[in-house]
Amino acid sequence: MGIKNIIKIIAAAIIFIASIAAIYWLSQKNIGNTVIYNTLIAIFVGIVLGFFSHSVLFGPVVELKDATDERKKRLDTEEHFERYTARLEERVQKLSAELLSTNLKLEAEIANSPLDQRKLQERVKHLNCFYGLSKLVNRPNVQLEQILQETTELIRNAYQYPDVTCARITFDGVLYTTDNFSKSELSQGAQIKVRGNKTGTIEIYCLAKQQEGKESPFLKEERDLLDAVAEQLGRIVELKQADERLRLFRDLIDQSNDCIFVVEPKWGRFLDVNDRACVSLGYTREELLDMTAKDIKESTPDDASWTEYTKDVRNKEYLVLEDKHRRKDGTVFPVEINVKFIDQGKKSYMVAVARDITERKQAEEKQAQLIQELKSTNQRVESINQELKDFAYIVSHDLKAPLRGIKNLADWISDDYGDKLGKKGKEQISLLLARVGRMHNLIDGVLEYSRVGRVKEEQVQVNLNELISNVIDMVTPPENIEITVENELPTVTCEKTRITQVFENLLSNAIKYMDKPHGQIKISFDDEDGFWKFGVTDNGPGIEEKHFEKIFQMFQTLSPRDEFESTGVGLTVVKKIVELYGGKIWVESKVGQGSTFFFTLPKQKSEVVDNAELQANIAC
Repeated sequence: MGIKNIIKIIAAAIIFIASIAAIYWLSQKNIGNTVIYNTLIAIFVGIVLGFFSHSVLFGPVVELKDATDERKKRLDTEEHFERYTARLEERVQKLSAELLSTNLKLEAEIANSPLDQRKLQERVKHLNCFYGLSKLVNRPNVQLEQILQETTELIRNAYQYPDVTCARITFDGVLYTTDNFSKSELSQGAQIKVRGNKTGTIEIYCLAKQQEGKESPFLKEERDLLDAVAEQLGRIVELKQADERLRLFRDLIDQSNDCIFVVEPKWGRFLDVNDRACVSLGYTREELLDMTAKDIKESTPDDASWTEYTKDVRNKEYLVLEDKHRRKDGTVFPVEINVKFIDQGKKSYMVAVARDITERKQAEEKQAQLIQELKSTNQRVESINQELKDFAYIVSHDLKAPLRGIKNLADWISDDYGDKLGKKGKEQISLLLARVGRMHNLIDGVLEYSRVGRVKEEQVQVNLNELISNVIDMVTPPENIEITVENELPTVTCEKTRITQVFENLLSNAIKYMDKPHGQIKISFDDEDGFWKFGVTDNGPGIEEKHFEKIFQMFQTLSPRDEFESTGVGLTVVKKIVELYGGKIWVESKVGQGSTFFFTLPKQKSEVVDNAELQANIAC
């Protein structure tokens, strides 16, 4: 809505309010003349109708006129812009014509220049490319990746239109490109070959569009340049790879724990040495390269001995010998040398690898000393064994003889004077006989223990299923005790008497200490990790954990001897036999519930090592 319309509305409102006020005033004055009253109303209605007629009918016409004027102004502006655009296009066409003329003149000047001069310029650019490549390769510590990357720029700058030329080198799957690289239809390529095998490519692209009728943007000389650069890169890659292998080989040689020497055969001059040789001898590399092998080898101090030495090496494929090397400080140390001739064309070289064997010599001396000590020990062991045999003889004859006499005397007194001794006397005689029997069993137990490991039997294949059956018959379990074998037992290689002692002692103990009205003893077997594992389980009184170690000690029992007759040697014998065969024995138990004695035997042939047997015999 415009300002004019707003003013008109306000004026109409004022006229309307004034008319209403006039009518109201006349009505209050009681003017009876209806003519005047009607006339005022008619005037008011006419004014209002005229105002709104003007707004409704003529308002759009006025707005249409205003819009027409605005459109005319815009058309005038567009016409002005079109005229400006036309003048600008005319100016651009004029400048383009000038540029075209200048370009034609430049082409004419180039066409009129001497051909040899243009070729010379291209040739100079190509030479600069090869010169730059040569400087790049000779740069210290330059990497192959850097050479390939910078070569792309050298090639690009060697072309006649470097601004619209880009290059890419692909080598071992890695791309090296110029900063403006983009593919186009105009391209050249060449293969990089190493020892005849394709390892990469060079690609050149011209980014300018080729005009119809125009020649290729690439010169023949540029084609030749690309092939030459590809060939040169192949040689550079081959040399770099050879250099890397040589440096790797050198690093391996220098990190070796052995001294390595390359020697000139005629005079023995050192041609090369590794770092270990320098450290071992105390010389620098430069010092050693001014020396000969005769300066460090004890066995070849002069030319005559050196000549004889080289002849000996030449006559054999290689030679391994022991010698001594002399350090810079004059000290000498033993070495083992492996030396051979290597022929390269018309030249021959000697390559020697020397190892410091000081520790080995010390170990050999120590070993010789130990062998001598072992011989002396064996002699002492033989003496000890003889003493043990003598002791066993004395025990079995001289000690048992008085016991037999005491027993016979007690039996004679009991038989001849039993009626005179009375009840108490008979009890004393019975106690005396029991003590004699215990002493007799104790002597037998000690003798049996001393024989373990000292008296050897032939090792044979023993079927434990048959052996257990015989052992059960030997121990004669009472009717209230049942002995069962839970699974099939293996066949082992061992001394039959010894393995019998193991099962006999374990089963006898289980029977002896059984406190249940219905005793159960079970023999089990498991195969685990190179060992056979056996178990003897009972439901007897059990053993407190604090006594687990004590029961395997000599003469140790957990019950009073008057309650259970025992020497305390049985489990000690079992432990010694098992350990001599390379196994172990232990017990698991709960008081009131029973015990399980486990022991293991190695699966391989059970032979006691001499050292273990020796210690066992000495302990006896």
